[in-house]
Amino acid sequence: MDFPSANSANGFYSFMARGLEDLERVYTSNSFMSVQFLQSSLSLLRSFHAQLTRLALKLHLPAGGKWLDEYMDESSRLWDACHVIKSGVSAVEGFSTAALGLLDRRQEMLRAISGCKREAMGLEEENRSLLENHLQTLPFWPDEATTVMDSSKLQNGFNGFRGVLHALRGVSSLLLTILVYGVVYSCSSDPAAVQTRFPAVGSGLTAAMDRLQQRMTAEMGRGEASAGILMYEYRRSQAAVEELRAEAEAERRSSGGEAAAEKWWRERVEGVKGWLRVVSSGAENLIGQIDDFFDEIVEGREKLLDFCSQR
Repeated sequence: MDFPSANSANGFYSFMARGLEDLERVYTSNSFMSVQFLQSSLSLLRSFHAQLTRLALKLHLPAGGKWLDEYMDESSRLWDACHVIKSGVSAVEGFSTAALGLLDRRQEMLRAISGCKREAMGLEEENRSLLENHLQTLPFWPDEATTVMDSSKLQNGFNGFRGVLHALRGVSSLLLTILVYGVVYSCSSDPAAVQTRFPAVGSGLTAAMDRLQQRMTAEMGRGEASAGILMYEYRRSQAAVEELRAEAEAERRSSGGEAAAEKWWRERVEGVKGWLRVVSSGAENLIGQIDDFFDEIVEGREKLLDFCSQR
């Protein structure tokens, strides 16, 4: 996604607002925390960061100094958060692969189903520990020192770049939180959504963020959806495993014979495997996007360092 007028600070605010509005449309046309929604969130984060780098090259900023330090700090923050997210989504991919293998054991239906449940429990515990170990480094809370800064000074500093960077920090916090809750872990002790407090640099951007935050908060307040890995397809696969267990136990008590049981297994398990395949392909896509984002962060830092050294 590109937006020509994003070559100015005000244009960049409009660019972010439009991106969040597009993301909200993905949200409303799909299930909460769907693979498509998570992929779109990550794509949007990458797009914002790339456009920020382009903007920095167009604002006639001084060679080096505080603006460059703040940019480097923000890119480092994104780097660290995405490493946590990649670890979580890699575990999700590993779970789906293991569960698919277990479900090929047609002669051990209940044992295979129990194995899937154990794999899921292990994944949730692993990712919960991952979140707890990195909670303080994740972007759930704005920088207090920045939020109390004078509004006009914040917005206009470095030809408007400081305001853009601060606004982007709030927006990227929301997007990163979506990804953390979708593929790592969410629990009731976590904030339901990022409460950004950057100055109202654009009513469209503020409104777009508020709408997305409110939808997330409302959805996460609905019982079971507030804990664990929230990716829709992952949660649906777990519900399908539970349904399969109940049906398998009922089938075992029936007298349909071995041939009937084999036919039943093939039909029922394929539905569960379908959900797991979507989880696996979605996780693979997210990992690829994160790796590409790491390359883009390195490239952006190098571009600005070269820009400063040449001046």
